[in-house]
Amino acid sequence: MSLSNLAWKEISDPIYGHVYYNKEVEERLLSTLVLQRLRYIMQLQTAHLVYPGAVHTRFQHSLGVMHLAGAMAEDILRKLVRFTGAESLEGFSLDELVEAARIAGLIHDIGHGPFGHTFEEAVLWRGGVGSEVANHERIGLLLYKHGLKDLLSELGSKHGFSSLADVVEELVGVEEPRASVLRLVRKIIKDSYYPADVLDFLRRDSYYAGTSEYGSINYEKLYRNSYPNPEDPGEIVLDRSGLGEFKAYMLAKASMYHHVYYHSVARAFDRILYEILVLVDEEYDLRGVVNSIAKGDIEGFLLLTDAWFYDLMLRESVKTGSRIGGLSRMLLIERKPSWKRVGREVAVTPFRKGWSIVKVLRLAYDSGVREKVRVELAERLSEVFKIPREDVWVDVVDITPLPRSIIYSIRGEPKITLGVCKTTGGRVVLDTPVDLVAEGLPLTVLVRVYVKREEYNVDLESKSTAVVEEFLEGVAREMGETPVDLSIYSHMKITS
Repeated sequence: MSLSNLAWKEISDPIYGHVYYNKEVEERLLSTLVLQRLRYIMQLQTAHLVYPGAVHTRFQHSLGVMHLAGAMAEDILRKLVRFTGAESLEGFSLDELVEAARIAGLIHDIGHGPFGHTFEEAVLWRGGVGSEVANHERIGLLLYKHGLKDLLSELGSKHGFSSLADVVEELVGVEEPRASVLRLVRKIIKDSYYPADVLDFLRRDSYYAGTSEYGSINYEKLYRNSYPNPEDPGEIVLDRSGLGEFKAYMLAKASMYHHVYYHSVARAFDRILYEILVLVDEEYDLRGVVNSIAKGDIEGFLLLTDAWFYDLMLRESVKTGSRIGGLSRMLLIERKPSWKRVGREVAVTPFRKGWSIVKVLRLAYDSGVREKVRVELAERLSEVFKIPREDVWVDVVDITPLPRSIIYSIRGEPKITLGVCKTTGGRVVLDTPVDLVAEGLPLTVLVRVYVKREEYNVDLESKSTAVVEEFLEGVAREMGETPVDLSIYSHMKITS
């Protein structure tokens, strides 16, 4: 059966106008707890405490990714057939691949716990959790296998998509697919410079946060100027006429991370949330719930949502003598985080004196280097401020708009390039790859200093900035140009 023979329904959407889904397959998946649970997990954790409009959900985002992944997959697969012949589909039907891309987009976030990435940091990455459930992508794969795959296999067979369930599993799996055409489709969903996931969340998050000046991108120009690499059909190259929009997209992504996802006050709220999650884990054994997923018991995790946590926190917030309650009051009622930023944030880029691409990458992704900076800088600031060490917090965040799959493939001397082409005379002709750093890629790490609110005074402002800049000069001198190997951090990979 082809997609055109399916019955389609529509959902109004503020980003695309309408999102369409088919009744035979997609509606059946949507009517499961695995998908409906996403209605009760907000897309941006605590960002709504800074941007009150940012209360949209991962369900809305998942619908958007499904819509966009389908459009992108159909566009690039038709180009693949046009330029290289139908045999390049490697025995798959075009309609089945497009439907698989749509469903992979729909389920790409089902493994998120309450409060998204903070849940990963506080529960999954503190130890005591098996490697098979070490991040939301691996959890999502298991939820698919135990909660959706049998249903999808049945529906696919019934409606003429005999390989659909297995193809979807390859698209969302931990390992890269073996077939070139599946690697190509996978890059539409994730693990590429501008996958459907990122294109949707930039536009959607900026719309709901009221920061459209940061996330405004021409997503259609990007994907319509994308082609299969003629020398490696599993890779995507960009027609050079789309380079201007690609640069604008890179800046938009960096701006959203800088001003929304890593807003300095939101980071302070996330620190409170982290502590709450740790305490709740100790009381309710959240890590045990997560580990149960690997044994096929997924119900406990499916019942964990933001809604469950907000109910818990609100009930605790009216109690006296409860540590969770005190933190919850601070987060949800008083809205005054215990940490207050002091001094100007300092941006570390390859263009900063003494720094280079290698050094910035190591500061961003080498956990040993980053932790050394956090600890030693906090100790130095404690001495200068004349306040206890535990009352100083140094936050180091990267706002580099690169997908984690590319970051974690860097070994030795980093070369960050984008494949480009020119389409002419019915051919896709490769051009020299673009050196993204030379072209102005915003490769940036932000260093921010916070003190406990009761220790703050305005005289610390200029002192803080001066100490940070002097300290970072010393770090750059000591670091040297040791080649990087970032692959060792790939086990903590998250979709960018």
